[in-house]
Amino acid sequence: MIRLHVNPPAAWCEAHPDECVGYADIAAQPDRLWGLQRPVGTDGGNPLRASFASVRWLTWARGHLATFCRELGETPEGGAVFALQLANGLYGEWHQFGFLHHDPDTGVAATRSFRAWLRARYHDDAGLARAWHRPAAKLDAVVAPGSAERERANLGVLRDPREQQDIIDYFRWLHETMADALLALAGDVKRYWPRPIVTAAFQGYFYGQFGRNAAGSHLAHDRVLASPHLDCLCSPASYTAGVRAMGGSGHGRGIMGAVRRAGKLWLDENDHGTFLVGCPWDREFHSTLEDDIAYIRRNALQPVLRGGGQWWYDFGIVAGTPAFVSHGNVGWWDHPRLAEEIRAVHALAQSRHDQAYRRPADTLVVHDPWSFCHTVARRWSLEGFKFGDQPPPGPNPFSGKGMDGLLEGLFHSGLIFDEALIGELATIDLAAYRLIIFGSTPILSPEARRTLAQRVAQSGRHVVLTGFAGWGDGARVAPELATEVSGIDTRLTDLPDPRSQLALDGATEDQQLEPPKQAPAYLAPEAQVVGRWKNGTISAAFRPTAAATWWNFAVCPVNPDLLRALGRRAGCHILNDHNDATSLGDGLLMVHTLRGGARRLRLPGGAEIAINLAPRSTTVLDARTGAILLA
Repeated sequence: MIRLHVNPPAAWCEAHPDECVGYADIAAQPDRLWGLQRPVGTDGGNPLRASFASVRWLTWARGHLATFCRELGETPEGGAVFALQLANGLYGEWHQFGFLHHDPDTGVAATRSFRAWLRARYHDDAGLARAWHRPAAKLDAVVAPGSAERERANLGVLRDPREQQDIIDYFRWLHETMADALLALAGDVKRYWPRPIVTAAFQGYFYGQFGRNAAGSHLAHDRVLASPHLDCLCSPASYTAGVRAMGGSGHGRGIMGAVRRAGKLWLDENDHGTFLVGCPWDREFHSTLEDDIAYIRRNALQPVLRGGGQWWYDFGIVAGTPAFVSHGNVGWWDHPRLAEEIRAVHALAQSRHDQAYRRPADTLVVHDPWSFCHTVARRWSLEGFKFGDQPPPGPNPFSGKGMDGLLEGLFHSGLIFDEALIGELATIDLAAYRLIIFGSTPILSPEARRTLAQRVAQSGRHVVLTGFAGWGDGARVAPELATEVSGIDTRLTDLPDPRSQLALDGATEDQQLEPPKQAPAYLAPEAQVVGRWKNGTISAAFRPTAAATWWNFAVCPVNPDLLRALGRRAGCHILNDHNDATSLGDGLLMVHTLRGGARRLRLPGGAEIAINLAPRSTTVLDARTGAILLA
């Protein structure tokens, strides 16, 4: 599987500056490479790189890619290639260059492309003026928005289309353009490679995006999944500290249920350090041989349980050597005991391939990557930054809680869940789901609202709206639009001290946001109140109806105990009453635990398994019989 970077060389970029990325807040800086410096090493700054919007770059790349495929494909070495992983963007991961700390892309090529996109969408100046609510708007005068405009919201964390449709359009263009460039190249691989081949790319990143989804993530997920050109989507596991730590879930960054239903392959990248040489970007990293066995099982089998696979990326070679006298450079997994464990985990994963994949989920989480066109974000300051740091929450903690926070909580709740894109709700089979949680869906179109009423909120299900879910319909934003969805009277409140306390069936959660905040609040009968802000206004409530029970949470709950209480209310199956990272899928049940102890695990078939888990361990069982497969 060859990772093929389709970036032009530095000399090309210096010769064609108008085809390169521009930054709203800083000028692009050409690289001054020396020694054995990695060409992608400066991608996170403000480098001089070809724009995804450049027709000239894309023509250059497609020409060289066609030659590469035709000529390598006819060699004996080409006969060993099963996949081409196309790479571009920050670290080859199809992010906008510099997107964490800066605001791309404002260059000449980007401006030309954005104007053409707007012309195709609105046809003429009059159409643009109507859409943007600006009588003087002219297609030939449009420029990319500046940083100050991107970092401003109109209502809570939301952009009002009546005032900021230009920003919403800009981010949609940004992501469609990147996706279209990737898909064009993937189609060329299919066209010019002389045999069938798997096309792959780092793509579908949703979780663990440091609050910068609009600036540089992959919002055109539906567009990519609908294309026949890209077969395989890949990402490293989430870099969120709690995910990678002992006791964490070790999950990937994609909406894997949607990938699986689209007939695509998902591959995680395992780049978790070991005790042998540590981690090159985290000098405080520490592990032990025993911990590494637990990590290997968790990290390798997590994507398998979700219907995907994995490769291993060994950064240990650049981290050092455990013994200068006796060893040269050493890889992360070179130790004989780790190799033995890898062999056992691989054999277990391979043993599942003769069975149909099954994940008996009764909880569904719904997301809309495009929603980030409509929510505010802020650049991450470079002051004091070092690679591997975790960012502050930023101006929009509501989406973060409904994404990363919710996912981590669900993995520790004992619930069996799957994920879906908002566009799938009209066609996906919902019969198995008792609890449906809307994690990041502030914009619900009229079609989506009808689907919620007619398909989702039926059959006694529990439907949970979190954060600003449903506050917009694509034409405007207002709290009454959320009221129309759930029937719970929704308001906007100003909170100098935004602290909420939730309580449900004995489970509690304290939620503290950075002050001050504008946040949702509700009006509901006292018996239906689940949480209150510090000022006494309601932060969470539910409303039972004959068809379904609606829940509104101003801030998405992330405490596993509270999510488990929600699941019990909805009648969901609970595998484990303790807050271990518990996953089930592909006929396997995996429990990764920090503290260990006596557990009673409830299998989907009804059997209960009494087991004593060692601290800092990963145990894998047969999900049907309860037999221990890896102890």
